[in-house]
Amino acid sequence: MKAIPVKVWNRIDMLQKPIAAIARASAGNQKRWVMIDVKRWSVVAQPPHLYHVSDIEFDMALLNKYAEDGDEDLAIVAQTSYYVADVVELYALLLQLEVDPESFNAPWYVGYPL
Repeated sequence: MKAIPVKVWNRIDMLQKPIAAIARASAGNQKRWVMIDVKRWSVVAQPPHLYHVSDIEFDMALLNKYAEDGDEDLAIVAQTSYYVADVVELYALLLQLEVDPESFNAPWYVGYPL
């Protein structure tokens, strides 16, 4: 079974910082990223979880237009959040989302815009 590289996993496990990967987009003019973050305190009610997974797809033309002004969120065409309780559920979700665990890295290494 493929796994998130240890040095990348340590970023989320030890440093409590997010990791991201590029995933297959639904259209040629779009780009999709999957980001994993640890549970954070929030005033918004969330289901019980250990990891928060964001699946975000951007229109690249709009992203290029709005990124310069820091308005990347205006280019989002699809966004889904998942909450998983443990590592087993996390890998099951990555399999379902068709994301290669070995492709994860720090967000800036994979060009994650947010």
